[in-house]
Amino acid sequence: MMRFKLFFLIFPFVYSFSSCEESLKKQDLPEREKVAMDKEGVIHGGSTAQYVGSAGELIVVAENTVLTPELFTFLDTTFGDYILPYYPPQQKFEIKHITPERFQSGSRRIRNLLLIELDENIEPGKPKMIIKKDYFARTQLLTEIRANSMNDLMELLHAEVEGLVKKYETQEWKREYYRHKKDNNQSIKKQLVKQFGITLELPAKARFESNKQNFAKIMFPDRSRQMEMQGSEQYSASRANFIQSGVMIWAIPFSDSTQLTPDYLMRARDTILKYNALHEFPGVYMGTQDHPAVLPIHQRIKIDDVEGYEFRGLYKFTGRLEPSGGKFWSFHFLHPKRQTITAISGYLDAPPTMNPAFDLRRIQAVLYSLKIAE
Repeated sequence: MMRFKLFFLIFPFVYSFSSCEESLKKQDLPEREKVAMDKEGVIHGGSTAQYVGSAGELIVVAENTVLTPELFTFLDTTFGDYILPYYPPQQKFEIKHITPERFQSGSRRIRNLLLIELDENIEPGKPKMIIKKDYFARTQLLTEIRANSMNDLMELLHAEVEGLVKKYETQEWKREYYRHKKDNNQSIKKQLVKQFGITLELPAKARFESNKQNFAKIMFPDRSRQMEMQGSEQYSASRANFIQSGVMIWAIPFSDSTQLTPDYLMRARDTILKYNALHEFPGVYMGTQDHPAVLPIHQRIKIDDVEGYEFRGLYKFTGRLEPSGGKFWSFHFLHPKRQTITAISGYLDAPPTMNPAFDLRRIQAVLYSLKIAE
C-alpha cells in the first residue's frame, strides 16, 4: 500500500467542497472532530497557540515519491502564480516541501499547510477533502486531501484549485487585518473620520508623515535586515536594508460620472501626487510607472458595500531625477455621503534582498478594512 501525505495551511478560511459525495463523511471522523464540524463541513479546532512561518509560504508535506515534478509544477503555477503587474515578480505563495517524517518531528503550527494522502482505502473516483480551521494554531487553516490515486488527486486539484487559491489569499491579508484591529490605532482613526469620513484598521505604530486638508500620508513601521558585505579578506561591511511602506489618502471634489473611469482616476492620481508626494530631492515627486510591461491593472470591486476601482501597479520618483520606485495598491471610490472621490493608495519600497510578501498583505488588509464613518 502506498501512502502519501501533503499538507497545505494558511490563514483561517472556510472552504466548502463542491460535492457532498467527495467531502469527508462525518461518521468517518474522530469524535472530537464530529462535534467541532460546522454546517459547511469545516472543523474548528479552537486553538489559541501562535502560528509559525512566514507570510507567502505554502508548506507542502509529502513523500518524495508523491510530490512528482508534475504535481510540483501544478502547485507552483497556481498557488505560486504572480501578483500582477509587480516587478520584480512577486509570487502569491512560495512553495516549500518537507517530508511527513520531518513534519511530524517539527511544529504543526505552520500558518499555510496542505496535506494530501494517497490511500488505497479511499474509493476510486471519490477523493475526499476537508478543511480544519484554527486546528493547531490560531488563524491557521489546514486542508487535507485524500485520494486513491494520483489521477484522482490531480482531477480534484484541477477542479478546485482556483477557489482554494483565492481563499488562501484572503486569509493572508485577513491575518494582518485581525492584528491591526487588535492594535486599534485610535489616534489616526479619529483623524481619518473627521478628515475623510472613513475608518481604516492600521498597525499600532503607524504615524502621519504629512497631513493636509485633502491629503494625508501615513507611514507604517519600517522593517530592516542587516546584510553583510564581503569585499576582500581584509575588508567587510554591514548595512541595513529597509522596507518602507504606508498609505496615502486623498479626496477630490466630485462633479459628474466622467470622473469615475480608470483613466481619469489614474490621471488624477498623478496630479495629486505631483504636488503632495515629494521626494527629499527638490523637483522630484512620485509618479505612475507607465512602461508597457508593467502598466497598472484595475478591477471593479466592492469593499464594505462601497463600490470602486482597485488598482495595482508600480510607481517611480520622477522629475529632475529618478532615484527610486516601488509598488502601489489602491482603491478609489465615490464617497456615499460626501461629494468627493476618495482614494486610499498603499505604497511599498523594498530592496530586492528582502521579501515584501508580508508588506503587500499588510497594505491589502488596510485597504480592505475600509468603512464609511458617517
